[in-house]
Amino acid sequence: MPQPIHTPTTISKRTLRSPDPRAFTIVELLVVVGIIALLMGILVTGVRGAIGSARKTRELNGLRGVYAAWYQYANTYEEQLLPGFLDEATQVNWKVKYTNMSSANLNSSLTQTYPWRLARFMDDPYGVMISYIEAESADANSNASGEWDGAPDHPSWMATAFGAPGSTLALQPAFAYNAFYIGGWYKTANNVSSPTYADAGWTTADGSAVTGRLVCTRLANISRTSDVIVFASSSLRAPGNYRPGLNPEDRIPGNSWIVPPMLGSIAVWEPFMGTQQSITMADSEGGTAAFMHQSGMTDSGVLQVNVAQGVPVRRHNRLVATVKADGSTESASVGALMDMRVWIDAADRSDFIHADN
Repeated sequence: MPQPIHTPTTISKRTLRSPDPRAFTIVELLVVVGIIALLMGILVTGVRGAIGSARKTRELNGLRGVYAAWYQYANTYEEQLLPGFLDEATQVNWKVKYTNMSSANLNSSLTQTYPWRLARFMDDPYGVMISYIEAESADANSNASGEWDGAPDHPSWMATAFGAPGSTLALQPAFAYNAFYIGGWYKTANNVSSPTYADAGWTTADGSAVTGRLVCTRLANISRTSDVIVFASSSLRAPGNYRPGLNPEDRIPGNSWIVPPMLGSIAVWEPFMGTQQSITMADSEGGTAAFMHQSGMTDSGVLQVNVAQGVPVRRHNRLVATVKADGSTESASVGALMDMRVWIDAADRSDFIHADN
């Protein structure tokens, strides 16, 4: 049977015919969108991490600047350490006046805390100590409005100072001083000014009874310079539990002093451990607090505050910025800061406690 003859025209049409176009399916589109979302998530996380690291580096650099001023203060005053707190009566007893950057006398309510005494040893005290606010006005938080998570009732001596020019620098700097144990928290009673806990008693690890030596007022008093914290990031907080992921701490107001987990016989702060949250128990006979946990305990990520005080704040990478007496800086976890030896030079064990004055 004769075969059909393909003309050149027929062959040309078949040769030039292109394949049928094929569109993306819904599944393929969803896969592409999912991949893009995953990549965006990785990118955003990386950018946030880089920004957080940069801010933490800036914070630690600021701490080094504050430490340098603190050390210069001690050298200027023949190794006398910067006082952590001078109540107004002590300032009168000592006949001291402090000035701001324009050489005008400051109200004594503003110079009870450390910053204005240290400011003249710094080139840019505002830029170093309150840049965390990142606001147009340096005194953005000076009214202490309380519109932030964990805002406490302020002590009366603080309340009278808020609102005055320079009150943010005085009361809410980014870096807090270990004021009770370095420099001293001076108050006046019966016309005599002395640091809190100067005459407090405590017991050494071998059972010896000791009085005093808890407050370092001279550089030579600090024997463990690589261990003892001088400044750290802090905030004044009301009692409660604080998780940095739910209650961001990057921009909450700072505080001018910070205390260890045990202040005398008072348990101030600790990692929140759920049903095992309490780290203290009352001695059934004497009523003295017994410190139960050791340093390096598991950090649950939640800070439990028991009484309103200056406590650690975890800015930028959920770690507390610290600078030691030798000038070394470190980002520390709340669990690591449970060790009382990083707060008190005389402390000879991590669960150290002392009596109240």
